[in-house]
Amino acid sequence: MSVFQPNGALLSIGGAILYTIGLNPQRLSYSSEARFPAHPIAAGMTYQKTGPGAETVTIEAKTLPHVFGGLDAYAILKAHHRSQAAVPFIRLRGNYLGEASGLCVIETLDSDEERLHPFDGVGREVEVTIGLIMLPASLGGFARNLITGIGGLL
Repeated sequence: MSVFQPNGALLSIGGAILYTIGLNPQRLSYSSEARFPAHPIAAGMTYQKTGPGAETVTIEAKTLPHVFGGLDAYAILKAHHRSQAAVPFIRLRGNYLGEASGLCVIETLDSDEERLHPFDGVGREVEVTIGLIMLPASLGGFARNLITGIGGLL
């Protein structure tokens, strides 16, 4: 149980909200690629544009669960990952604004616990790395069908 109340929401991945106090995002990384296969021709090489590749986001987050909580958000992330649910990814901004980045799936979810607490066995420091694959908007209805009920939207 956290001493502090959740405050300062920064990211939302489905029902998991990463707060300033709680599971706190420390680093965000974005990666994408475009595909251009090469074809030899008499004059040299020519390239063909075949479309975009995977668009990925990696989020590193950290909490001190005995002080700030945050393990509830980790449990929700774990449930989304195990069910392979397509969930909305929202990056929150100041003045209650947000950027809806679209639907994503959690491809990888890693956690590290350090200095286990003697009473409950939970690490005093918990670091989580979340690997997201952003689903293309062109999937349209297919991606919307991947959302597993209203729980995927909270």
